[in-house]
Amino acid sequence: MITKNETKPILLIDGYHLLHKGYYGTLKRKKISTNKDGIIINAVYTFAANIFKFINSNNYHCIIVTFDIDKESFRKQLYPNYKAKRKETPADLIPQMKLVREFLTAANIPWYEKEPYEGDDVMGTISRIANKLGYEVRILSNDKDTFQLVNDKTYIITNISKKDATHIITEKEVYEHFSCSPKQVADIKALLGDSSDNIKGVKYMRHKQAYMLLEKYKNVETIIENIDKLPKPLKKTISENKDLLILNKQITTILTNLKLGKINFKPTRVTYYKLIRFLKSQQMYSFIKPIRNKIEEFNKNSSNNTQNNKKITSKKNYKKVVTNKVSKTKSQSK
Repeated sequence: MITKNETKPILLIDGYHLLHKGYYGTLKRKKISTNKDGIIINAVYTFAANIFKFINSNNYHCIIVTFDIDKESFRKQLYPNYKAKRKETPADLIPQMKLVREFLTAANIPWYEKEPYEGDDVMGTISRIANKLGYEVRILSNDKDTFQLVNDKTYIITNISKKDATHIITEKEVYEHFSCSPKQVADIKALLGDSSDNIKGVKYMRHKQAYMLLEKYKNVETIIENIDKLPKPLKKTISENKDLLILNKQITTILTNLKLGKINFKPTRVTYYKLIRFLKSQQMYSFIKPIRNKIEEFNKNSSNNTQNNKKITSKKNYKKVVTNKVSKTKSQSK
């Protein structure tokens, strides 16, 4: 359970959301960052800048990143047309997906992925465990599917559109957006479909009907159980689309019970020695000076502290420069 010193929320980051945002947000620049091998690293560069911003804000107990797997998810296996209308991943973004994991490992920031699931399922599982341990959670994602994870301890940090400022999504905002509770987001999507994921809803189902059904029966399963009690037109519609509804609910529901092993909730502690080595290897030099300044500041403060006056003169002590004044985390879990 958490202690008095662990009252800050955990930040859960949708890794590919942040990576894609960095990629497309810098494409129009005259000069795009590359590493020594000529690989474009604009997305990794922006990703790293955001991670450093979150760390330096000192607003979070720890930072955890989740990723989609690069193979077919179980949703694609259930429904081959799942996300079929999505654009192909740009060729110069693919190598950056590996590099961003290497960056996180070098920085000692835990990241998780799990076959055959999506990052949202991993995020949902970690969020549930964190809540159970008493932590509040902030989820950084633009995926409205994550709205179903919102509760009194978990909020979503998002941009509703590219032009909008950052919004905090609470239970109230979920209701304003979907006209239902977070627990019913998967149900409303099952009934009405979701064009962004290429999920077809119940044919001829109107929004008003869907909301009325959920208000009375709470979820898709109970609606199906009470088909005989529905008005004749709705009874026919639901009966004809029963299998579709069951499939849709499976697809739209974020899982929260994955077996991920022990989750690293230790406070964020960056291994700067390994991080600088990674930054040099990728020619991301602009990040190195601020890090060295932080190390010098740590040394200065340490020299003034009679209880801790050892400067960072070796690899062992070099790793002890900390963010959020906390202990070391383990590397990522897959």
